[in-house]
Amino acid sequence: MNFIKNILLSPGLVNLITGVSLIIGAYLFEVIGVFDACPLCILQRWTFGLIALCGLFLIIPNLLNIIRKFLLFAASLFAAAGGMISGRQIYLQHLPADQIPSCAPPMEFLLNTLPFLEVIQTILVGDGNCAEYEWRFIFNFAEWAFIFFVALFLFNMYSFLKK
Repeated sequence: MNFIKNILLSPGLVNLITGVSLIIGAYLFEVIGVFDACPLCILQRWTFGLIALCGLFLIIPNLLNIIRKFLLFAASLFAAAGGMISGRQIYLQHLPADQIPSCAPPMEFLLNTLPFLEVIQTILVGDGNCAEYEWRFIFNFAEWAFIFFVALFLFNMYSFLKK
């Protein structure tokens, strides 16, 4: 029982397992369920990946406390950024049909033609693709992602502030 408690309370394992599981789940929904990911969904996957990367580094044994605190703070920032991205997508999904922005070009086109910061700005403004959702189990993808981002933010901040 103590072993399971240690796993559940280990920030490194929680971040790693949660981030990787959500990325794999989203990929499976995309491949098996044929749900196309919008640019905001892709940014959310990247933030989950960065959180998982922080978790991977956090499981290194005998890590200096300052590095551990930095990684926990970074994971909290990534979770906050992901929460803002998913919040933006939720906002777009609840707009009236006449206020939804027009669809943007595909992500590959944006990456090939615009500077990186303009691509991020264009994605964050959102487009009509981000306002659609095809799947729902109590909540849709963006709402589930928001819940996980908030939970990871709170867990990482608690771990960061804990002595």
